[in-house]
Amino acid sequence: MHRAVKLLTSVLVISLCLSGCMGTSTNDTLALQAGDYVAMLPFESSDTRVKHVGLISDQDIRIEIESGLMDLSKQYFDPSSVGYRTHTFLDFDELDATDGSRGLLGTLRDDNPNGLNPSRDEAFDTGNGEVTGATILVDIYELDWYNTNDNLRGISLALVVNDEVEDDAGNTYEITKEKLQNYIEVTAGKLVNYMRERFNDISARIPIYIAAYSLDSSQESLGGYFYEGMFEGSSGSYNSLDEEWILVPSTQLTTDDPTTAEQFNTFKEDIQNVLPDYTYVTGKAKYENGNLVKLQLDITSHGKTAGEILAVCQTANSSLSVFTSTDCEYQITITNDDTVYAMINRDIDSTETNVNTRF
Repeated sequence: MHRAVKLLTSVLVISLCLSGCMGTSTNDTLALQAGDYVAMLPFESSDTRVKHVGLISDQDIRIEIESGLMDLSKQYFDPSSVGYRTHTFLDFDELDATDGSRGLLGTLRDDNPNGLNPSRDEAFDTGNGEVTGATILVDIYELDWYNTNDNLRGISLALVVNDEVEDDAGNTYEITKEKLQNYIEVTAGKLVNYMRERFNDISARIPIYIAAYSLDSSQESLGGYFYEGMFEGSSGSYNSLDEEWILVPSTQLTTDDPTTAEQFNTFKEDIQNVLPDYTYVTGKAKYENGNLVKLQLDITSHGKTAGEILAVCQTANSSLSVFTSTDCEYQITITNDDTVYAMINRDIDSTETNVNTRF
């Protein structure tokens, strides 16, 4: 079964809701879905966006880092009680370490005592060998939680790290999870202390949540969150996480989850049997503790007519049934010449699809 909804109508409804709900106060926006955070108004963009793009070029990774941090934060900061702002405290200048700047992403040295990367003469133990002057920390993302009275109630930070480093001779060393966790514990504690000393609004009573996201150098995965810490008062506690986004298709998907890989191949063949020329199917799969929890697929075509696009939409909707797991959320986006013409969703614990089209 499926439920079809006109995409333009949906957009119109959302637009009317936004125009009717948004104002100049800080507590009159509405979440798009139950359990989501709302943006605090007036919303202020951060200059760190430029920094994030310069450090990580892949937009999918940047989106997953921030949206994943929001999801993880829900266990500590209730979306019904707080809304979010971004990078209220750690702006571009706080992070930037290019050209000898004294930023948190720089190396620890006499003129940069708050640098969170090892000093240039420090040997970092990767677990597979020592590397001097290694760059471990790539970026930091910040979400700030405020109540309806615009009082700060907490902060969430994502520490984005490399999964491997290179020595001066060009040799590559993979960093073991144990060594990464050790680095995160030291770095997280140092960062929390820095923020509490640096900013008057961040007293010891403000809880700070930190999650560590590991990039994947294999190019077959977007990486994922692997460690978290919660700091309240003078104490901090840590837990391991096991999240990963695997590219679809990929050798890693075939190795780690052959069932889903096979089902994807069947789905792809169904689509290409309709329009074999200039039609591509790719995506990514999210795993938590080794279990598939979300599958996002993109069907991309070029120069197709309305009838051809509709045929692809219908085929994708019926062929989604080849994916048999109901423990996973499925999302399909159908694009023609950079314009989205349809979105198909299937929720967890359901075999029914929801279809939104521009037709």
